[in-house]
Formats: sequence, structure tokens, C-alpha cells
Amino acid sequence: MGSHQRPHPILSPATLGPTTVIGSSAGLDWRGLLLEKHLCGAGERPDGNPLDRPVLIMQCSPTWRGEFKAANNAFVPRSETLGDLTVLPKGRLQAGRSRQTCDLLYCAFEEAYIASVGDELDGKRPPALGKRNGLADHAIADILNLLLGEVASGGGSTALYIDSLTHALTVRYLFLGERRRGRSSGARGLTRKQLSRVQELIESRLDGELPLQELASTAGYSRSHFLRAFHATTGMTPHRYVLSRRIERARRLLAETNMSIAQIAYLCGFSSQAHLTIAFRKLSGHTPGGYRQLF
Repeated sequence: MGSHQRPHPILSPATLGPTTVIGSSAGLDWRGLLLEKHLCGAGERPDGNPLDRPVLIMQCSPTWRGEFKAANNAFVPRSETLGDLTVLPKGRLQAGRSRQTCDLLYCAFEEAYIASVGDELDGKRPPALGKRNGLADHAIADILNLLLGEVASGGGSTALYIDSLTHALTVRYLFLGERRRGRSSGARGLTRKQLSRVQELIESRLDGELPLQELASTAGYSRSHFLRAFHATTGMTPHRYVLSRRIERARRLLAETNMSIAQIAYLCGFSSQAHLTIAFRKLSGHTPGGYRQLF
């Protein structure tokens, strides 16, 4: 799961003691965040390490014990369990000690990206998060694990899928520990003209990348508004819709041409034949080769 052994310089100030990176998004072209999973040994972090952006940490081991320096300079014991979340804001960090080996998932957010997502949200945005620990959010945990799965697979999924996960994670992060007022279930959909423009762009770019921002701009909306409006109109996320159109094109090429499956994967926007095979089987119940034999 990745080839890094040392933490990325962005994350190294946050680590406690010796750590080995066992998965990193540093080599992937992701917008908005850096994700790394660390195997952390027992050790210490000195007082005052400078962190230049906010970091979200998820506990990936069943239990963890350590200590952190309080305002009176005394060390206070802390324990965490699987899935617990910690927020480290930008700035100088207090000293800390880890008493045991554990797995931690670190997520560093780009401040400009957080600001852009916050500007798109309906209603009043909560204040910036300060130092928090012991938080729980199952949706955040699920998204982090999906992103970690992408790191493990080498980042084979589309930019639209990663953009959508990153956007959803950032929205949840902004409201972590807050109670959000329920949004109206009657989200307004796209007009026929807006949907037609978006569909035309998708059909013209099934063999390439389709960033979330470009789809949203085509409809004249922010990313947040577009995601809600598209789902209200089609009943699907943009990623799911694009995937269904790519599979439909693959079906047609398998039935009507003698192209190799690898060629078809490329023409339908998949990163590899294996990626096409996984998606094709999930949506149709057949492998591409098995489907072609039906004709």
C-alpha cells in the first residue's frame, strides 16, 4: 500500500515518536488533501512543532494509550479506540507521548480547498475547528476508508470519484462536532437545459477525466449545489451516472466491434482492463469477455 517509508513533510510535525508510512496519496494527483496511514511506535513529540495546515487523524487500532501536555504543563493521560477522530488545527502543537504501537490515518487539508468548499455551503458556516479529540463520525470514517482503499489500489479510480469523496469529507469535517440543521428534502433539480449540457459534456468525455468542478461549472452551480441538484434530477451521484454511461459504451463496443478488451477499457475512460472488469462485473454480472461471448 504505497512505497513511502518516512512521513510527508506536511505531516511529520504531527507524529508521535518513530513512524513508518504504509500508504500515502503523495504520489497521486489528488486535490484538496494529503492522506497517509502510519504505523506508529511508542515515542514522543516535542513541544511547539509547527503544523502549517489542519490535520484530521483517525485511530485505526483497537486501542491506544498516551499522554499530552496540558495548559499547566502537566502531562494528561489519554486513551482512544478504533475510529476515534482527532483534529489538529494549524499552528504549534503541544508535546505528546505515545505509550504503544498503533496504526493512525492522517489527513491534511489544504486551507484554500476548505475555504472554497465552505463558501459553497448553504447557511452559516461554523467557526474553524480548534484542537479536538475523542470525536466520532461514522460517515467520515467511511469516506477515509474509501480513500485509503484508493491509495492501496494505486489510485485507479477517476478524478470525479476522488473529487466527490474529497468534497464530502471536507463538508463533514467543517461540521465535525456540530449539529447541522437538516436540509430540506426537496432539493431543487437541474433544468432540462442544464441537464442536457451536463450530459453532452459527459458523453463527449467518457474516455477522459471529468473533474467535479467542470461538471458543476457547466450547470452554472457550485460543487455543493450541483451534487444535490444532480442527484435530485437523476437519482444518482455524478460518479455513478458517469460510470453507468461508460459501462454502456463498453457493452456496445464489446457487442459491435472486435477491439481488444484493453482497447475498450481505454476508450471508455478506465485506467486498465482490470478496472473495467471489476466495474463491468459489478454492474452487469458478467466479465467483459463473458459478455462478449453472448453475441
